[in-house]
Amino acid sequence: MPSHHRRPFIPATGIPSSGPKARNGLKRRLLAAGAGLALAGGLALPAGAQTDTSPDETVATRQHPEYDPTGIRMGGFILYPSVTLDEVFDSNIYATQGHDTSDLITVLQPKLELKSNWNVHQLNLHASGDIDWYAQHSRENYANYDIGADGRLEVYHDAWIAGGADYSLWHLPRTSPNNIVGQADPTEYNQASANVVGHKEFGNLFVELGDSYNRYDFANAKTFDGRTILWERQNHDENEVSVRTGYTIQGLYELYVKGAYNTRNYDSASDMSGFNRNSNGYTVLVGGNYNLTGITSVDLFAGYRSQDYDDPRLGTFSAPTGGAKITWNVTPLTTVTGEITRDIDETIVVGAAGYFATKETVAADHELLRNLILHLQLSHESDDFQNIGRTDDVYGVGLGGKYMLNQMTAINVRYNYQVRSSNGTGIGYADHNILVGLTFHM
Repeated sequence: MPSHHRRPFIPATGIPSSGPKARNGLKRRLLAAGAGLALAGGLALPAGAQTDTSPDETVATRQHPEYDPTGIRMGGFILYPSVTLDEVFDSNIYATQGHDTSDLITVLQPKLELKSNWNVHQLNLHASGDIDWYAQHSRENYANYDIGADGRLEVYHDAWIAGGADYSLWHLPRTSPNNIVGQADPTEYNQASANVVGHKEFGNLFVELGDSYNRYDFANAKTFDGRTILWERQNHDENEVSVRTGYTIQGLYELYVKGAYNTRNYDSASDMSGFNRNSNGYTVLVGGNYNLTGITSVDLFAGYRSQDYDDPRLGTFSAPTGGAKITWNVTPLTTVTGEITRDIDETIVVGAAGYFATKETVAADHELLRNLILHLQLSHESDDFQNIGRTDDVYGVGLGGKYMLNQMTAINVRYNYQVRSSNGTGIGYADHNILVGLTFHM
């Protein structure tokens, strides 16, 4: 599936392998690359060689006034409309093993962003769509949308409240670990979400209280032979409350501890396989953000994660959790990032009490010309399903470029390859996709 189809269920890109030795070797190289980034970031450049680049402004995010859209001023707001039209070749639209089916896909992605332009406080509104037409396999056609708002209220100079809300229609990617083999149509679900966080400073000390909520409503589906798949049994609510406190020196570093408690409540007493997936869990973390040499930043956190399921057959599973992200502006024209995360994800796989997803990514962005940005990414994800002994490995490589013609038009070209290997039967796949697209914005 094209990477723009993906939600945060799985990585967006992939790398081939030719057996266990090749896969293990590749994983070692990815991890070594991440370690190399950490070392290189600390030694980035001598003081005399540094530029005015900062980790908060990378090649991928910095402004290009002569090519960036100016937007439409509307009082205290600026409206940014855009539309992207892509043509995609996908070599394996069903993400199956040994029976690849290819197709050409036309993708239309309209988007509206309304952003406040105030001296204090913030309010942003957004609406976007993702409409996909398959040339030969029209049952794969779908239309996603997302509407929402977020904002920030400055209560005092040292206190603020921020939050947001969204309502979306999504379709589960065929590459998701939760995809059901033999399902005729993509899985459709609605997601409603909201979050709020309050922040108060006491000199260099700070305290944050947060709450986030997600509601998932799935539509039933059919198999190719007409049987009903009761996805509605996966309808559920997720809620998490958290507290974070720490010490910060603006622009240099932040050290913090965080605790969170979550609940997951399903509408049905049993899922499609007869398991009660209601659960509650907690996370305890210590972490820190550090700005090294003015052009490199490091974000590290580590802790413990546990989830306890009501169904005794699923039980409780706990393990260390953590992550790291390094952003290194090698030169004013090149940014390299490395990221590793490990956390618990929900699943519908029979007998599995969720799975630990460990994700590693190394990426580079290079400004070859003022209006041409190149991108390269390597990724790996290991999904360890609890109670059933299943382990999936997804490897990826992606490369592409963005050519900005003017303030209204940009050309996008991208190639991704993704492969999943598994000790489960018939779960693996390999998928190429090639994208050529045009973006219009104001």
